[in-house]
Parts: sequence; structure tokens; C-alpha cells
Amino acid sequence: MSSLVNPVGVGLLLASLYMLRFRAWRRPIVVVVYFAFFTTLEWIAAHYFLPPGALPNAIGWLCLGLTVPVLVATFLVRRHERMQNEGD
Repeated sequence: MSSLVNPVGVGLLLASLYMLRFRAWRRPIVVVVYFAFFTTLEWIAAHYFLPPGALPNAIGWLCLGLTVPVLVATFLVRRHERMQNEGD
């Protein structure tokens, strides 16, 4: 489990930032592809290019924690855009 915290945390944070920046909630399959790509890339980097113990689990937990405000911001932006479209 501990070896999955960093790749999942980094992948989730980067995918959620992509979703917020490019309004990707309209294309959820692209967000899933980004998540899978970044998670796989981080896992490969951690296992083949970094020495053991170079990336502590705290970084993965930090990325997971930073994902929460990004997802809240994404929800608020999406809600605001929907309210703007209904008002027109």
C-alpha cells in the first residue's frame, strides 16, 4: 500500500489540476487517461530511477491533501458556470 501512495497522490493532483484548468469535466475520459498516465509515470520513476527511500510517503499524502482544495475549486467553478448559463 505504501508504495502506491505517491503515484496515486501525484496522479490525482495533476489530473485534478488539469480538470480545473481546462474545464475537463466535459470530457471525463481524458481526465482518467491523464490520471493513469501520471500515476504510471510516477510509479515507473519511483521504482526504476530513484533510489529506495528517496521519495517519502509524506509527499504522496501531501499531494492527496492538496487535491481536496483543487476539487472543491473545480466544483465551485463548474457550479458558477452552470448558474451563469441558466441566467442567460
